[in-house]
Amino acid sequence: MVDTQSFRLIGNLDIENITLGNVNGQNVVYWEDIQQVFPGVKYVKNDKVVVPMMRDSHQISWIEVKKNSYGHTTQEFVKQVLKDAQEIKDRLILIQSKTEAILTQNYELLEYTIPRLFIVLPETSTSWDPATMLRTKFRLHFICECGEHTRASGSNIPHHLHLANHEGYVVNKPTEFFEKYGPFLMLMLEMIKLGAGMAGHVVPALANLKVVDAVDFAESSVNSVTSKIIQGVDYSLVYLEESRGLIKKSNGVDVGGDARTLPDDLSSYLTDVEGLEGVELRQLGSYLEANNSDNLLGNLYRMTTKDGQVKWVCHHHYRAGYAEAHTQKLRDVVRLAGGVFDEHLGSVKVTLKSSFAAAEFYEAINKAKVGVYDLDITFYWDCSKTDLEAFEKALQMSSVSILRLDLQWFQASIASKLFSTSTRYEILVRIIEHTNMKMIHIVLSKDFMKLSSLQPKRSSHLPKASFEIKPRSIQASEFRIFANSLKTNTTLTTLDLRGNSIGNEGALALSEALKTNTTLTTLNLWMNSIGKEGALALSETLKTNTTLTTLDLEGNSIGNQGALALSKALKTNTTLTTLNLAGNSIGKEGALELLEALKTNTTLTTLNVRDNSIGKEGALALLETLETNTTLANLDLQSNLIENEGALALSEALKTNTTLTTLNLLNNLIGKEGALALSDAVKTNITLTTLDLEGNSIGNEGALALSKALKTNTALTTLKLYRNSIGKEGALALSEALKTNTTSSLDLQLDWKRLSSID
Repeated sequence: MVDTQSFRLIGNLDIENITLGNVNGQNVVYWEDIQQVFPGVKYVKNDKVVVPMMRDSHQISWIEVKKNSYGHTTQEFVKQVLKDAQEIKDRLILIQSKTEAILTQNYELLEYTIPRLFIVLPETSTSWDPATMLRTKFRLHFICECGEHTRASGSNIPHHLHLANHEGYVVNKPTEFFEKYGPFLMLMLEMIKLGAGMAGHVVPALANLKVVDAVDFAESSVNSVTSKIIQGVDYSLVYLEESRGLIKKSNGVDVGGDARTLPDDLSSYLTDVEGLEGVELRQLGSYLEANNSDNLLGNLYRMTTKDGQVKWVCHHHYRAGYAEAHTQKLRDVVRLAGGVFDEHLGSVKVTLKSSFAAAEFYEAINKAKVGVYDLDITFYWDCSKTDLEAFEKALQMSSVSILRLDLQWFQASIASKLFSTSTRYEILVRIIEHTNMKMIHIVLSKDFMKLSSLQPKRSSHLPKASFEIKPRSIQASEFRIFANSLKTNTTLTTLDLRGNSIGNEGALALSEALKTNTTLTTLNLWMNSIGKEGALALSETLKTNTTLTTLDLEGNSIGNQGALALSKALKTNTTLTTLNLAGNSIGKEGALELLEALKTNTTLTTLNVRDNSIGKEGALALLETLETNTTLANLDLQSNLIENEGALALSEALKTNTTLTTLNLLNNLIGKEGALALSDAVKTNITLTTLDLEGNSIGNEGALALSKALKTNTALTTLKLYRNSIGKEGALALSEALKTNTTSSLDLQLDWKRLSSID
């Protein structure tokens, strides 16, 4: 009598017997025989445990079978099938409830920057082998969220959830990725495999779809599927369950791609799974390989439904809801204005230069049924109250919910000034109160200095609002009123006062306001005739202020005493990240105090001391600072007379520093000795990406030294060497270095045109 082993597909009552073979006295079933009975099968399971596949030197594969260990009768198989059927039913109920919660979850548009539904599939469809699981490469595929919300009258396109028409993104760190997103992925894979119908969405089960060799169009991809996708879904489910240790060992033999965890294990694994939050979606990019131009959208487009839910759909379902001719008109209007229309994100960035251009844009955006949800618009003309009213009307007819409005060129006309000045404020307040608005940022001119007049009257449906003011030629009386209102304002985040000459008096008024203000994060005081008295007042404020992150004091005259005061503030301040002190007559005394403060400061990442006179003594002090500071990433020392001695000190610091990424040494009288020292540091430094040595005198010897360093350096991406007395010999050496440098994106900036004219 011929010995056989019984097999079945999970969930199927049909039992097939396959003849046993013998390898070295061990009962086996050859993989070729299994494939003949069950075409396309990827693995065999002993109930819940995948049976290892063996292979000899002739590439003949088999699985071992212990005699009588699987001695199930047909009745026992039937009992097992019924038990499996109940487990599948329980599993479906759990999957259905969890998936429905995810599909009905609502997201804020501004947090929903990439698609939220996705699965992973193996990159290749080669035979599955448990021994190679950890070496498997996976690709992430986004899912089109079409449904009733994309169904247009007369449309023949099916509206079932389906995989996006995109090649997918390679998962770089699969172990970490599955650890982080495993429960969510299991839900999505089960939804795709078993099918679902909920929350206005339909997902046909893979078993009900037509199996084809290839899917080229969205119309057919909804009702058909490739065998590679079917096998890939099974493979990914097995990978998840194996990697999480959910499969329990018991008796019985099954074949397939249909891994199943026990209900208790699955319930425990999926108990807390919910839709991914905005931060979790944004973190996807750290696990995926993608071109910058692709932007992690998977050929999907963002839209909002009538009830305000955000969905990502494919091009075919996106087009079903709008007229192509009107959409093309919007594309043309934005392009002619030099703007950008990103249809995937539903965003427009445009600068309008006349009332006529504005009217044309408003008409186009309202006729095109395509959703524009994110609008960044600049009025680059002397617009008036009438222009604001026209914009308000256009917004009411649009779907915009994220608005960035630049009104810095606004000028109240003579006629409008004769009437109530509150009218223009009322228009902006109505825009802020618009029910569709979720987030709004407005750049204001000096005609909107009364911040208290921009407070919305209604408390419901208020968006996240922030303001930025860029007044020009502001009068002293106007500024005093403004500074006083700043004390209690809770919406202004950026104040740009560049070139207004507010002087020490203005700086004192600002300092008082910032002691109580809790929202301003960026303050630009470029070229404002602020001296040491103003710097002292601002420094006192920085000791207690906990919101300001960027302070620009370039082009003032704070001197050494002002720098000393700011140094004391930096020792205690824990929020400032960017400080610009360029062109402030700071000498070595002030520089030494600033660098001493940076030894203990833990927040400043960018420091600009360009066009001062810190000299080589200041550069020597930098050696100690950069050895202890762990946050400074960008340092601008342009035009500070540090010379070769200063360059030597900096090179020593660069050998151990691991945070500095950008260093500007333009116009610092650095010769070949300094270049040789810096080259030595570049050989081993692994963090510096940009080095600017323009306007020095490193010559051919310095260029030769740098070329040797570039052959081993793997971090530098930009090296500026304009105006350095480099001849053809040095240029040739640098060019040769680029051929062996492993950083293919290195931007080497030389006077190539001048060099080509030298004999």
